[in-house]
Amino acid sequence: MQNPQKVYERQAVLNASPLRLVVKLYDLVLQATYRKDGERAKEVLSTLIESLNFDHEPADELFELYRYCQDLARQEEFTEIREILEPLRDAWDTAANDEQADPKNANA
Repeated sequence: MQNPQKVYERQAVLNASPLRLVVKLYDLVLQATYRKDGERAKEVLSTLIESLNFDHEPADELFELYRYCQDLARQEEFTEIREILEPLRDAWDTAANDEQADPKNANA
């Protein structure tokens, strides 16, 4: 029998909006920094990089920021990564909440 928590987490990911998935990735990288798991932080940052759509701004800036955070993870500068990414995570969370509150304005 499957672990109910794992089933719930899987369903939450499968049903999440793209914005909510980005927030989840930020949560994962931030959790990795608190655990001082540089490899996991770099892995999640790679996923964020791969998800960028360079047809839209600010993809170029986010790319540079994520790469910089990967370098910080290699240097085990976890506090600095959190200082950079926590405000961005909060901004993505606000956007996801706004989208959920008014889905018709999600593409505005």
